[in-house]
Amino acid sequence: MITVDAAIKFIRREAAEHEPFFAVVWFGSPHGPHQALPADREPYADQPEKLQHFYGEITAMDRAIGKLRNEIKTLGIQQNTIFWYCSDNGALPNVGNNGDRRGHKNRVYEGGLLVPAILEWPAKITKPRKTDVPCSTCDIYPTILDIVGVHPENQPPLDGVSLVPLIDGRMTQRDKPLGFWHYASQGRRTPSLPWMRELYDAQQAGRDLGRPERLCLDAGKITKQYPTNRMPGHAAWVDGPWKLHRIEERKTKQVRFELYNLADDRREANNLIDEQPERAQRMKSELDTWLRSVIDSLNGKDYR
Repeated sequence: MITVDAAIKFIRREAAEHEPFFAVVWFGSPHGPHQALPADREPYADQPEKLQHFYGEITAMDRAIGKLRNEIKTLGIQQNTIFWYCSDNGALPNVGNNGDRRGHKNRVYEGGLLVPAILEWPAKITKPRKTDVPCSTCDIYPTILDIVGVHPENQPPLDGVSLVPLIDGRMTQRDKPLGFWHYASQGRRTPSLPWMRELYDAQQAGRDLGRPERLCLDAGKITKQYPTNRMPGHAAWVDGPWKLHRIEERKTKQVRFELYNLADDRREANNLIDEQPERAQRMKSELDTWLRSVIDSLNGKDYR
């Protein structure tokens, strides 16, 4: 609730001034170490303790999302407020449900990529509907630009597309492939349990929640340069129902490719790389171009 309460405080201020706003709410749950409240664990009492905490955290997150949606209704801005929810990775091994797809979190197979997403916009989406058109978080930015009619000067290359045609019911398939890359690079340590406990204690005591030393204020500064002649890790290129994998073995540095037709083979079990040589070659070339564009962005070339 800490994050949602902070978002509500911001939204109330902007709504009072009749100003448009953009708020991003990152939930720490469900994330290890899983630790749910007793009341949230109760509905899952028949499950192992580990799952009680996991499902209990999801229940708490659901309650927080409900609080945020109710606040938007109370403020009278629900009709023309876009409420967009999505997860950031596929299911955890041995805990979540990946819908019988291959792989899980930290994998580039569909079990590690596919996640649910919900977009609520009563003014434009008047009744519930669903879509199988693949989308990505990289589509959020170009979609918002399209909605508000903004065309930035010197816009760096974008991987995403505007989903306005999808929202309007005019898009039945994606016309731009999607790239994914699990790059073997060290991230930043964020110990959620002690940090969230500290935030909670501060909130309960009415103290300032800020810890500026933990903010990545230099995130916009590009200092590290990534090699342009190597593409380590596991990457994939999704073009319609076809998905090409490029996998570099960590020890041997040998590269292998796999090709699947997701429409017929959702489990990515039947490798068609030898049966579709022309398609595979075209997709290899496109994936290679995209990977090099990612390296250009990492090295700052796209922002000069």
